[in-house]
Amino acid sequence: MDLNLVRTFLVVAENLSYTKAADQMNLTQPAVSSAIKRLEKEYGQTLFVKSGRGIELTTKGYQLLPFFRQALDIIENAMHMREHFNVYCNEAVLHSLWPMENITFTESPQDKSALFEYMRQQKTDLIIDTILTKDSSFVIEEVHREPLVVVCRKNHPRIKGKITKQEYYQEHHVLNSATWENLRGFEQIAQEPIEERKADIVSGSMAGLVLHVSQSDSLAFVNQSFAQKWAKTLDLQVLECPIKTDMAPYHLVYHKRELQNPAHKTLRENIKQKLTNYTI
Repeated sequence: MDLNLVRTFLVVAENLSYTKAADQMNLTQPAVSSAIKRLEKEYGQTLFVKSGRGIELTTKGYQLLPFFRQALDIIENAMHMREHFNVYCNEAVLHSLWPMENITFTESPQDKSALFEYMRQQKTDLIIDTILTKDSSFVIEEVHREPLVVVCRKNHPRIKGKITKQEYYQEHHVLNSATWENLRGFEQIAQEPIEERKADIVSGSMAGLVLHVSQSDSLAFVNQSFAQKWAKTLDLQVLECPIKTDMAPYHLVYHKRELQNPAHKTLRENIKQKLTNYTI
């Protein structure tokens, strides 16, 4: 059997759309539809049927899905024993992982939803970030938690070693532009409503946050480990957060096709070990 037919079937089954599958595979919609018809001819049974504006698997399609996925994984793992991996990583924990052999790290984009598309399109092998999804195509493992802290410059004219909630809201702020489901990371884990803050700058990176803070009287929230790494170099005060928050959670996110891949399992274990050994 043509393995491309199997690949096409799996992508269509994942997206339940010929159009989305075509976009993901850089093919035309008729080409994807034709491939599925060829596969259906091989089996003499329909594998997809229309459902509203989309499609869904038939009983035969559901029966074939796990076997096709397992068979293709075995073949592709054998043909492409990975020695190098591409990993998208949240900037907040990147400093605790880099460098690692045989891994190219890329900072996660500001639009976190794009990460799942990169995974579907096999542009990345692993994601390390705070994001979650209900998509059954992905495996999510929480691997790290740490608190947020407030940072300001050491010679701040009003803040000396600690900060109250009232003082926090009276100051100006540098905010991170990264969002997930229309909320900034700090807002996602806050245990209380966040009052409006006076923003001087909205930065696209955590490094940008602390650099702006070091050269102004503004405040910023960052991960504790990131703050402690740069506090001495940038002359920063690291202050306990006056806002009640949860610990910031970080997850490994990867496609189910990699679940039993020995090389990918080793990659995940090495990253977990390095995060476990990292001392805040």
